[in-house]
Amino acid sequence: MAADRIRHVTLSSVTLPLDVPVSDAKVLTGRQKPMTEVVFLFAEITTDEGRHGTGFSYSKRAGGPAQYAHAKEVAENLLGRDPSDIGRVYDMLLWAGASVGRSGVATQALAAVDVALWDLKARRANLPLAKLLGSYRDAVRTYNTSGGFLHAPIEEVKERATESIASGIGGVKIKVGQPDMREDLRRLAAVREHLGADVPLMVD
Repeated sequence: MAADRIRHVTLSSVTLPLDVPVSDAKVLTGRQKPMTEVVFLFAEITTDEGRHGTGFSYSKRAGGPAQYAHAKEVAENLLGRDPSDIGRVYDMLLWAGASVGRSGVATQALAAVDVALWDLKARRANLPLAKLLGSYRDAVRTYNTSGGFLHAPIEEVKERATESIASGIGGVKIKVGQPDMREDLRRLAAVREHLGADVPLMVD
């Protein structure tokens, strides 16, 4: 039986503006500007048999247009390939763009295609991707890493921590890196007191 082949690849770039610019220690030390948007790269792959897979990658602060441009330039190499040969296809795409490197923007661009191929493979097998890859847990512990950025007042950080725990998330991580370390310690102590001793609390 002949293998199914990739017939079409659709790439799109979508910019998600943030309501509130996000700051961390790299911003407060002057290395970066606050993050004001996230740029997503989406890849949609269709095969001769009409099967579909969708994947995405993203960039913050810079690189979104470059990711899209690189993916668009190498995507035609996917046509006619067996989508089940994910490792072989990925390696072929790396070589197709090897003149600009094999890391950074190049691999971020290919990540959207890679995820789409895995999504397609799981759909063909009629399995969740985790099961296809051999999962053996039904659940994993999670923590929220997006509620404790340095631009947020401490009362907002505490409120978001409460919302995280109430929604079933098992732990909280907050950012540190204030110019005055004592302010980090004050914020950390306030969140610990607010959550109590039993909730996992991490710093980044």
